Amino acid sequence: MEKLLDKQHPFNWDRCDDPELLLIREMLYGDPVSILKKHPKEELKKIFLKNIHLFRRKNRSFWKLALGVSDEEIAQATEKSFRETLSIWPH
Repeated sequence: MEKLLDKQHPFNWDRCDDPELLLIREMLYGDPVSILKKHPKEELKKIFLKNIHLFRRKNRSFWKLALGVSDEEIAQATEKSFRETLSIWPH
């Protein structure tokens, strides 16, 4: 994840120093094929489940399938997410 801290990184528009947040941005807005080649699936899965509240409909469904996340894992992650429990809009 060191490369993500590069100030020229396309997803580092606000000089963010958090490599996890930069990876999430890359997952949301970048090329999924290159992301899957650069990062281990288990690392991506862990970050995806930890930050499930940042992924909406299309992105959530895609990464769920791409990372082999079960419905049970999604349910557990959303139950643990304070932001998900307060969500007004269904996703």
